[in-house]
Amino acid sequence: MSRISNPRLSETDILARLRRIPFFASLSESALTELAAQYPLRALDAAEILFREGDSGASLFIVLDGEIQITRQLNGAPILLSAIAAGDFLGEMALFDDAPRSATAHAVRPASLLEIPNHAFHQLLHSNPQIADDTLRLLSRRLRASNTRHLDELMRQNRALEEANRVLQENYAATLEALSAALDLRDRATQGHSQRVTAYTLLLARALDVPESEHEALRLGALLHDIGKIGVTDAILRKPTMLTPDEWSEMRKHPEWGAALVDKIDFLRGARAIVLAHHEHFDGSGYPNGLRGEDIPLGARIFTVADVFDAVTTFRPYREPMTPQAAAALIRAHSGTKFDPRVVAAFERALPDMLGVMRASFED
Repeated sequence: MSRISNPRLSETDILARLRRIPFFASLSESALTELAAQYPLRALDAAEILFREGDSGASLFIVLDGEIQITRQLNGAPILLSAIAAGDFLGEMALFDDAPRSATAHAVRPASLLEIPNHAFHQLLHSNPQIADDTLRLLSRRLRASNTRHLDELMRQNRALEEANRVLQENYAATLEALSAALDLRDRATQGHSQRVTAYTLLLARALDVPESEHEALRLGALLHDIGKIGVTDAILRKPTMLTPDEWSEMRKHPEWGAALVDKIDFLRGARAIVLAHHEHFDGSGYPNGLRGEDIPLGARIFTVADVFDAVTTFRPYREPMTPQAAAALIRAHSGTKFDPRVVAAFERALPDMLGVMRASFED
């Protein structure tokens, strides 16, 4: 950065530009002339930096020629705060303190500036008290305008972030839906199962007055409950007849395999309770850990009812489906053994809506 006069600017030009600054407008010709003569001009080439964010701030700059842009880093990217044209000023915060610069200033095209140290400006106010009110009003307007620009940019970025988050969530949801559908297709006997039991689980949760804040974890758990079957061989998973004891032993590992998988993904960890415990029974006869009663997570107790209702009302290669009425009777019969009695009571309340889900699924 040079400290030379700009040959394009005459003394008359400099004084005319100084008069555009409201807090100089009431100064006498002699005071303006002295001000212009006291401090040398600073010339900047195009794109040259006047000061950087974090630099010491101790001067006010009057733009006599050219244009200066003020930028600031926000979330790792520069944002334009303002463009300062000839006859305007920048660096006004230096009039109040000598704190580091809060933004970066650079020339858009060749520019000439008059630099006035803050102590010199204070002396100017002392010798010309009539300009104090104008100075305060002007700086107040500048601060409000700067704050407004900051707020507008933050709101714009926030809207962009919200939109990006919405798209990301939609992509997550689509990926999970596709994964659960792929699992259902792999086990040809359970096509559409994950979608139905997810709907049933949420209906049961509402019948139990489970807080809405917990429904997303229930939805994920229901949707991904059988993700551990990725580790089960096709020979077992697609076997058209009843499984042997050894085959059941392998099949029963899928809750733990599934829990290990969702544990590795932060946003899926809420699904873990259902994935791991959806084959536990209220009387302790289930697997993989033989949990009993309320030691079984509530989400898993809810899901177990939804899962069994769907399983017995849909076709399997080794048996015909039950009617919904027979399935409801079966669930009532196992209240207190396989199922939590409180969830069974909620099932009775939710059954009409569950039947609506079932009809819609098979009509599709």
